Amino acid sequence: MSDPQDIPQDEALAAEYVLRLLDAEAEQAFAARLETDPKLQAQVRYWEAEFAALSEDQPDVPPPAAVKTALMAALDGPAPRPTRRWGFAWLALPSLLAFALIAAFALAPMLRAPAFDPAYHASLASEDGVLRIEAGYAPDGRLFKVIREAGAPAPGRDFELWVIGENATAPVSLGLVPTEQEATFEISPEIAALIKGGTLAISDEPKGGSPTGAPTGAVLATGVFFDV
Repeated sequence: MSDPQDIPQDEALAAEYVLRLLDAEAEQAFAARLETDPKLQAQVRYWEAEFAALSEDQPDVPPPAAVKTALMAALDGPAPRPTRRWGFAWLALPSLLAFALIAAFALAPMLRAPAFDPAYHASLASEDGVLRIEAGYAPDGRLFKVIREAGAPAPGRDFELWVIGENATAPVSLGLVPTEQEATFEISPEIAALIKGGTLAISDEPKGGSPTGAPTGAVLATGVFFDV
């Protein structure tokens, strides 16, 4: 797991914003930037998807009574002394809230895994909002990550990813959308060269993907890659 102090300022602010850890003034300032900054919007969507994944498929386990006792004691105790913010906001967080964010990083090491540091991002959503996918590309290692936020193909069908280069006329297949909620895989140098300034698309295809090397079914959603 990365040291919290290694996390870029805006990325960590986005994580705190999603977890509702910012104070009122900081949250208002971040929200104002969020309205016009597509990079911040992408980071917020990324953290929303990652933190949401932590709560899935987890059984409900009632906590021991001692946990409630300790929590209430902590909440009723004296307010923490003001501390200098490291970079932006970490040390100034109340201890319990800081622990929540640290725990989230511990439970989701893929969020800051050194092997995946995306430089490009694309968001795709169908017109009806049923299908939503986030994708990122990390040039270091030519790794491509897909996060399926919502939507699944019909029985006997598959979703296929396509990338269209900025100056290209024909789409190139990235392969099928993984069945897992999120997946990371390596892409070829030829496909990697198309991503900067390119467009990502998803089509509905027969089971196993397009038999022709080009989309044969409906194109469900598209999104332009932008710098993260």
